[in-house]
Amino acid sequence: MLDSIFKSKLTYLLLIFYFILLAWWIKIFISGVQLSNENYYFGFIYAFIALIGGINGLFISRKWGGFRSYIGRGIIFFSLGLLGEWFGETAWSYYNIVAHIQLPYPSIADAGYFSIIPFYCLGILSFAKAAGTSFSLRSVYGKLILFIIPAIMLTISYFLYLRNLQFDATQPLTTFLNYGYPIGEAVTISLALLTYGLSKGILGGKMKGKVLFIIFALCIQYITDSTFLYTAAVSTYYNAGPVDMMYATAFLSMALGLIALRSYE
Repeated sequence: MLDSIFKSKLTYLLLIFYFILLAWWIKIFISGVQLSNENYYFGFIYAFIALIGGINGLFISRKWGGFRSYIGRGIIFFSLGLLGEWFGETAWSYYNIVAHIQLPYPSIADAGYFSIIPFYCLGILSFAKAAGTSFSLRSVYGKLILFIIPAIMLTISYFLYLRNLQFDATQPLTTFLNYGYPIGEAVTISLALLTYGLSKGILGGKMKGKVLFIIFALCIQYITDSTFLYTAAVSTYYNAGPVDMMYATAFLSMALGLIALRSYE
């Protein structure tokens, strides 16, 4: 699986870009600056990892037949999720850098950010269909994975930040997003774990390591989104802070996961 990743020249370009971003982030972090155009520029630039990864994923999906196959369809959905993240971060950066408007929450940027929930879920469901997961949901193992894992993850999310949020019926969209992120990602990771257990049914088990890498990327995304929601709840989030570097890492992980799917080996 790692051989597939490091056989691609794009992998090295993404890694070089990532480590340049890391050096830049360390410089910003050490300086202690939290409110400057440089902070917003960092957010705009690191989102290109998602853009490059998403576009590359769409090309990779063609090797699997695109929407005509479950694997190709799954890759397309994961690619669209990355492109949604790029859109959200670009919209956020535009309003802060060009329009000089501080976006409220929720905003148009959240349309891009939240798109990973349906896209990533549809992506892993496509892989699941290729692995026969729909049948296995009837088993005890399938039910345990599908219900216990989300319960554990949501319990962690509750004690981290959900308990500090006020349920406000007058702001249904805000409430939906606050709870939709952890619930949606918990379900997606649960389906991914279920798919991993059955991935021996995809190409004779050759996909198992690749699915595991996708799960790894999904977990990083979940941890990052949870950290963002927590820091936002306690008013410690700022642009180009630790959370943004975590997002760069999450984008890179998914981009590399898609690169791993470029070949059948």
